[in-house]
Amino acid sequence: MLKRITLAITVAGFSLALFAGSGSAATILKVGVVDLQGALNATSEGIAAKETLRNKHMAKQEQVDKMKAELDTMEEKIKSPVISEEAQVDLKEKYRQKKAQLIEFVTRAKEEEDRENQQLSARILEGLIKIAQEIAKTENYSIILEKSGSAVVYFEDSMDLTDRVVKIYNERYQAGEGQ
Repeated sequence: MLKRITLAITVAGFSLALFAGSGSAATILKVGVVDLQGALNATSEGIAAKETLRNKHMAKQEQVDKMKAELDTMEEKIKSPVISEEAQVDLKEKYRQKKAQLIEFVTRAKEEEDRENQQLSARILEGLIKIAQEIAKTENYSIILEKSGSAVVYFEDSMDLTDRVVKIYNERYQAGEGQ
């Protein structure tokens, strides 16, 4: 429902802007489109950031796998018929503690991963938006839309500025320069 309202407002706004003009002459809109998420994933910095995050994730996953293996071993010992009842109670308590540690570790790792991803993405997106705004000003675009937004149903390929924004970003912010 919200998407339909947004689309209706956008279409109405375009219609008004397109046909509004001084006197009898209509104003011509120059519209561009940028896929910010695609641009984020296509920048050299975005690719490197994703690789760094993937490596960190894999390292943490190895720790999780070790912890799970330890829990599996403990579980087998708990099920063993040769273990005394007192040892079994003790082992169950240690198992419960280790399982709680695993859950806490996974939760903290996920939060840290999400936070780091958000920080890296925000910084890159800020640069991409700045470049898109510069293109709009220097080339007299009336509006630049975000491609993956729900209001954009169709656009001509010639309106897509994503590749240009990525190219300029990579040139400007190569190896962290310019920010």
